Amino acid sequence: MPEKSTGQADNPTRRFISEAVAERRVNTPIDVNPAFMSFRAVLLECSEEELVIGFTAGEETTQGNGVVGGGAVAAMLDQSMAIALLARLKPRQTCSTISLNVNILRGALAGSFTARAGLDKIGGRVAFTHARLYDSGGAFVATGSSSLAILEERGMKT
Repeated sequence: MPEKSTGQADNPTRRFISEAVAERRVNTPIDVNPAFMSFRAVLLECSEEELVIGFTAGEETTQGNGVVGGGAVAAMLDQSMAIALLARLKPRQTCSTISLNVNILRGALAGSFTARAGLDKIGGRVAFTHARLYDSGGAFVATGSSSLAILEERGMKT
């Protein structure tokens, strides 16, 4: 069930993700945040344990050898883990990555990717997350884990 507005400013990305997951929306573009829009993020599936997010890495993300750069792979993993946490935060909370660990298992060409992201633990101030990234053929490309600070919003514009 979507959350009731408290009349106070809230992180619009958190609110959008939280409502989409609560309503079990599928194939929903995450178009409320420029970072997510840069990879054309789409909420594909959601459950209590895991979110599945689609991404598109264009030619502009590739290196001279034709594969998607490590920074782009890391960004997709980081974004998927942030989305998994944002879905669980309370109104007026947000998050920020503290640490990010990425292991790239194979090179991947520009195109569609799918991330499966979940939470390991949510504390009062820090959350721990994990994600796996797959290419359009289903090949396992990379894994990631992160620690994210849980922050209270202050002075948000509405």
